[in-house]
Amino acid sequence: MIKRIKFLFLSLRLSKELKNSNKKIKIIPKKKLSVGLIIDSKFDLNDSFIEKLAMNLELSKDRFHIMVFNKNNFKNFKTNYISIDDVGLFGKLPLSINKFLNKRFDLLFNLHYRNSLLSLLSFRSKANFRIGLIQADKRLNNLIINLNPENPAFIAESVKYLNIIFKKNNGN
Repeated sequence: MIKRIKFLFLSLRLSKELKNSNKKIKIIPKKKLSVGLIIDSKFDLNDSFIEKLAMNLELSKDRFHIMVFNKNNFKNFKTNYISIDDVGLFGKLPLSINKFLNKRFDLLFNLHYRNSLLSLLSFRSKANFRIGLIQADKRLNNLIINLNPENPAFIAESVKYLNIIFKKNNGN
């Protein structure tokens, strides 16, 4: 019951903050990217997912920062972990996630569906460009992918569209 109340307050906060939003997109050169991932543990993603993403984006693995909800499947990457138990009764977020939220990501992968906690984290992050899933709140993301992240084609499709965006915005 308390978890439902927390999710309700998180949903209300997210709706209010999205209404007042006027975030701008800033694209920077691909080689300098920092990448954040907010991952719901409902997806069975692990180190190999990040390694494939890094390889396809042609970035070193140290450019990736991960926030995982509920269960951590990552062994070789430093991850931040959050659960609904970490949230105050009225949706107050824990101070322990501020480092992740204050990091300026050039790309943020929102790998979750309609999870108000993860959506609020995404909204509050200082990301320039957000990539999300079709089932998520469309107001959060700049690019929406209609594939489950567990699908092997997810990374290839994401990178394909990112390359088009980078090419267009970098005048190539």
